[in-house]
Amino acid sequence: MALDDTVRLQDRVQELEALLGVGDDDVSRLLTVLDATPQQCEMVGFMLKRAVAGREAMFTVLFGARPECDKPEIKLIDVQMVKVRAALQKVGIEVRTEWGSGGWSLTRADKARLRAMMEGREPPPACSPVASPRPSPLPAPGARAACLVP
Repeated sequence: MALDDTVRLQDRVQELEALLGVGDDDVSRLLTVLDATPQQCEMVGFMLKRAVAGREAMFTVLFGARPECDKPEIKLIDVQMVKVRAALQKVGIEVRTEWGSGGWSLTRADKARLRAMMEGREPPPACSPVASPRPSPLPAPGARAACLVP
């Protein structure tokens, strides 16, 4: 394969990743906004590009290029989605479960807010309370809340 073909293929891969929302540019901008891993940011980027992001489609985008023996169980998508929900909740974005379709979605308003944060037009909230299923112990006097942005 000629060098020109290789460069052209690499450019096409980057173009397709950007269309899917998992390109380096989207991921790096999400990393500045969210307290999340690069893989979790790829999941959010994928959700930004779709009305509903299905479990199987997300699995294919994230792990489809791996050989069969190196692919994780599809349950990993559910586990990561719990972490994605928490990261998005910290910045005031809610992930909706689309029952019956096996997927998740973000409202148009939440997508617009998240894009504005990614582009620097809207700062992420300094501190957002995160609902916890368990009561947390009272903070020590003078303790500060954990914040995404100092």
